[in-house]
Amino acid sequence: MNEDGKILLVVNNFPPVRGGSAVVYDNLARYAGGRVLVLAPRTNYADGLPLIGWREHDRRAPFPVLRLDLLRTVIDAPRGRWFGKLRFRLQDIAIRLRLAATVLYLIARRRIKAVCLGELLASGWLVGLLRRVPGVTTMVYVHGEEITTDDPYDPDQQRRRRALRGVDRIIVVSRFTLDAVQKLLGAEDPACITLIENGVDTARFRPTPKRLDLVQLYRLEGCFVFVSVCRLLEKKGIDQAIRAFAAIVPERPESRLLIVGQGPYRARLEEIADEMGITDKIVFTGLVPEEDLVDHYGLGDVFVMPNRALPDGDTEGFGLVFLEANSCGLPVIAGRDGGSTDAVKDGVNGLVVDGRSVAAIADAMARLHDDAELRETLRRQGLATAAAAGWEGKSMAFLRLASSSAPAAGNALAQGGR
Repeated sequence: MNEDGKILLVVNNFPPVRGGSAVVYDNLARYAGGRVLVLAPRTNYADGLPLIGWREHDRRAPFPVLRLDLLRTVIDAPRGRWFGKLRFRLQDIAIRLRLAATVLYLIARRRIKAVCLGELLASGWLVGLLRRVPGVTTMVYVHGEEITTDDPYDPDQQRRRRALRGVDRIIVVSRFTLDAVQKLLGAEDPACITLIENGVDTARFRPTPKRLDLVQLYRLEGCFVFVSVCRLLEKKGIDQAIRAFAAIVPERPESRLLIVGQGPYRARLEEIADEMGITDKIVFTGLVPEEDLVDHYGLGDVFVMPNRALPDGDTEGFGLVFLEANSCGLPVIAGRDGGSTDAVKDGVNGLVVDGRSVAAIADAMARLHDDAELRETLRRQGLATAAAAGWEGKSMAFLRLASSSAPAAGNALAQGGR
């Protein structure tokens, strides 16, 4: 491995932003021994507001981080008056010019040997530029939903297809994502596709006693707790979990459903809880501080997130939270759509169900509530699953891939960091 060559990781989703892809990129860099330089925004493109805490994160990070104001436009292309569209286009051009100039400067001054793009559609235009730079390997990290979800910016998927065909390396996080990429590219794939499944920080996520102050805060004394930790989106399946919980709680009145996280679907979830008449059995914590996240996992006896694919193709690309829950000593209930079956093996580290079926979810919740022996078996095997998925191996696989020679034409699959 060439120790002098650095990898530039260009990412829009990066801490302090919450979310699975942000966790992936942070840990790839964290365990890379200083070999990865991150280029990220200091403004949230979702709302145009400054990211709270980015300076603190970057000061603590054991790897270099460079921030630009934005790496992509804040809003989608406006409709209506021509001057609104013109202003949007001019802003987009300005952002692209600054990003391109920064990337080229870093390649020249920081001995960059590989550039990895962390957002396929928004950053895919960089591929054409990078291919003109000699001696630089171009890579893209694909999680899944950016391939499968309908996008009005790329309705025929030509932009995504063109970007993928132009890179030297494609990294996928699950077999589901691998299948989606291969289906998109068909027989014309010139790049090497490498599977590097997502990992978990086992030093951080570990079994902990239930924190008394949190038990009291959420009134969980003497309760059996189903916990979910995620961004509150429809695809996560928390709506179905609430309906399933309503079906089992009459016979298990000491049970509670603890929902940790925030998101645009929260109001609807609260409506469903009210409709089912179980608001007194469900706790919505909202967004919790990062330093308290592990303790919130620790409040649970079973983790539940019965994810499902939506009609527009949006789905779970992998499901990092399943491994985090396993690493905290929890058996899990997962949906079988998307890439979650790479994270959860039915009967090994959790139960896999049809996320569209309330009855199937309720049956799994009831089984894990009633069967202490099954819970213990899945808990023990879940800890082993998480232990085998540490980020050290994933980051080393990423570094090896970035420093290896460019692949010959032809669709090849390598597996790394398993």
